[in-house]
Amino acid sequence: MLWDIMSADAVEPLAEGQPSRGRPRDADVDRKIIEAARSVYGERGWAGFSFGAVCRAAGVSKDAMYRRYASREDLLVAALHEEPIPINFDADADLRDQLIEIASLTLAAFASPEGMIPFRAFVDAATNPEVGELYYQQVAVAHVRYMYDLTNRAITEGRFSAIDRPTAFIDGLLGGLIMHVLATPPDKRSKMVAHADDFVRDHVDLILRGAGYDFDRG
Repeated sequence: MLWDIMSADAVEPLAEGQPSRGRPRDADVDRKIIEAARSVYGERGWAGFSFGAVCRAAGVSKDAMYRRYASREDLLVAALHEEPIPINFDADADLRDQLIEIASLTLAAFASPEGMIPFRAFVDAATNPEVGELYYQQVAVAHVRYMYDLTNRAITEGRFSAIDRPTAFIDGLLGGLIMHVLATPPDKRSKMVAHADDFVRDHVDLILRGAGYDFDRG
């Protein structure tokens, strides 16, 4: 997912519920719980996110759940946190190529079954601010930082002649991708992603032109 594009100084995850002492935990059960938790939260949001719902989806006992997590907040923290999959571009990598790769991953992420998670967190934050804070700390901070660093570096290097701040550039780039997903019927999203190369290139080029990017310089 987009949420896996992290900088090296990504924010550390919040503390998870501590397992009780005893025999070693079953890694397969751990995996089933996390996968089920992400699925349940993406489908139902905070209102439908409970130990019972996750246990049923994972096919595990409540005892196994309570040995791992003290509360559903702890479970959501664990479910939202994923180890980063860093994108390590060459120092001389073309900025346009970098943005196309980031945009491609972003589009695929939002079109995936788990793409509902950020939208759920946004909606839930209105009535449950702690959920919004969990999502912000566990997922958003590192990725916002990554994009700000990338865009600020381009501005500092004189790559953009029409902007001097990164916010509008980032919002335009990522916002356009999100809208493209939302405007595509769910049953057609897999096909959209499979044939997204032309759209992604056109979208990135549109945003770059608006920022005054010199395509000849690269």
